[in-house]
Amino acid sequence: MKRGIGMALALLVLPCAARTWEIPVMATWTEDPRTTATLAWERHETGTGRVEYRALGQTETELRIQSADQPAPARRHVFTLRNLQPGTHYEYVASSADGYEARGRFWTAPANPEQPFTFALHNDLQGGVNVEAAKAVSAAVVQANPDFVLSTGDLADPRYAMDYSGVIGSWNLLFGCLRDELAAFVFQPVSGNHDEPENPDSFWHRLFELPNTHDYVLDVGPIRFILLDSTENEGPSRTAWLARELQKAAFDPAVTWTIPAFHRPPFSEGERAGDESLREEWVPLFTKYEAGLVLSGHAHGYQRMKPIDGVPYLVSGGGGGWLYQVDPYHPNVAFATSAYHFVEFHVAGKTIQIEAKAPDGAVFDRAEYAAHRFVRVEPAFPARGESCTIRYDAQGGPLEASGRVVLHLGRDEFNDLLMDVPMERDAESGRWRATFVVPDSTKWHLAFCFFDPERGIWHNNHAQNWQALVAREW
Repeated sequence: MKRGIGMALALLVLPCAARTWEIPVMATWTEDPRTTATLAWERHETGTGRVEYRALGQTETELRIQSADQPAPARRHVFTLRNLQPGTHYEYVASSADGYEARGRFWTAPANPEQPFTFALHNDLQGGVNVEAAKAVSAAVVQANPDFVLSTGDLADPRYAMDYSGVIGSWNLLFGCLRDELAAFVFQPVSGNHDEPENPDSFWHRLFELPNTHDYVLDVGPIRFILLDSTENEGPSRTAWLARELQKAAFDPAVTWTIPAFHRPPFSEGERAGDESLREEWVPLFTKYEAGLVLSGHAHGYQRMKPIDGVPYLVSGGGGGWLYQVDPYHPNVAFATSAYHFVEFHVAGKTIQIEAKAPDGAVFDRAEYAAHRFVRVEPAFPARGESCTIRYDAQGGPLEASGRVVLHLGRDEFNDLLMDVPMERDAESGRWRATFVVPDSTKWHLAFCFFDPERGIWHNNHAQNWQALVAREW
């Protein structure tokens, strides 16, 4: 059972005319989640800051308090704590020279990918539009006590604030609603459209310490999270970056799950429809690179989709914004409801179980996902004129019972057929393997699928095939 400690954060809601504001301590991951954590807060007055921290669960003789000091006076205090123990809960006391003190906790990701952990998905507060609902959902997250919290944005509502004081008020509502949650967990967000991330002067860029302000990746246990900005017209500009990150994850043997997370969902059925540009630009990539689960918000309700071209999609937007109607009877939908909620994920190696929870903690939907990947490519980015190996695990696919499998290899979008390569089966693993030299004529990427020449059966990945971008020459 996890240990909990009582926490309190000082929070000051400023008058509308205030020129500065106070931001409570927030814990995020900006570097390796296994061995580091970043704590940041902001005060009215310039001064020095200090953090004391220690691992939970140690005996008195083992207990060691560590500290970090910020000698240069500043209003914003940022501490990246390094050389931490993986898979460990820590508690901290953050203080600054003006007398401010806040206590909190954070967790480091496990070094062993088989070590179980939990996380919560908590989206779409919109600055506490429905303050009571937002507070109730946040309290339920704290009660569930996950190891960390992930959010796909719309945390506040600066985009539609009438003036500067409205912007400040929107963020302060968020801090009020999430006071205990921010004190208890690493809170790892990606931006939503109401957070106005495309505005370089948006408070988003100063509030959250992240690996990058828009798009970044995190490895937590067996999961590689790919977090990216999907707001309005921003999505297509991220496609090339997304493709390369998906390929790095898909062909990395240390990665069991690839989970893209972003705000606007490609599929949503009901009052708020899915984003057409993301369906065109991103959805084919999720299939080509066998994403394990895709997480979004934006549509204020809960929608667990049936797998679409092999990929499961989950839409969770019940954090506190006004609810939208959903269509629980749409053919794409496995379960949907319009309710305030968050989602808890129980991760154990190749299995992820989810529970969608109402503010009173009641579970209204459950599901389980099992990791499976048909394809690995070595090296992850093949080079023209050099050797490449493609491995194929036929288990669970149309060629599972095949005695012969051939790799069908094309250039780019099968503009030209490059070659058919007979595959060899590894006696111990049962996987098929083919090694070949990448033709110099390949422009952007290799496209490939598999077939059984004796039975005339193909495995073409829901008609999307697979792909491998070739290595850049710069």
